[in-house]
Amino acid sequence: QHTYSQAVVFVDNSGADVCLGVLPFVRFLLQQNTRVVLAANSRPALNDVTDRELVDIVHRARVIDPAFRTDMLSVCGTGSSGPCLDLRKLDARLVQTSQNADLVVIVGMGRAIHSNYYARFSCDSLKLAVFKNQMAADAASAHIYDALCKYERAVV
Repeated sequence: QHTYSQAVVFVDNSGADVCLGVLPFVRFLLQQNTRVVLAANSRPALNDVTDRELVDIVHRARVIDPAFRTDMLSVCGTGSSGPCLDLRKLDARLVQTSQNADLVVIVGMGRAIHSNYYARFSCDSLKLAVFKNQMAADAASAHIYDALCKYERAVV
């Protein structure tokens, strides 16, 4: 079974998306001994979670679940304040912390579809989102409200 040494997970929406979607996935990665960097907006945008809010959410997860009580999990700000993700303008601390990542996970329509659908990485990547915009769905030959789960191997 293949395991990753470090994953960077770019999160989007606060609430159920983070608590019921991202955190269980992160828990799985941690149980595989994968170091995880959770990356969230540094400043508020729409209903997106910020890095400060995510620190609090992770703290609460650590209280109720021992799997999160590890130094293998960290939270970093992206330097962003919008629903899309410009990978050219990431916060320097996040870039430094993510240097050894062998998996990039991008969650959310703005980040995974609008701004990084065609992005290729030098490590494996996973893009997770729902098509909530007809133009974006049409461009990807998808239907509105289809789920996107796009796994790609590293570009060599």
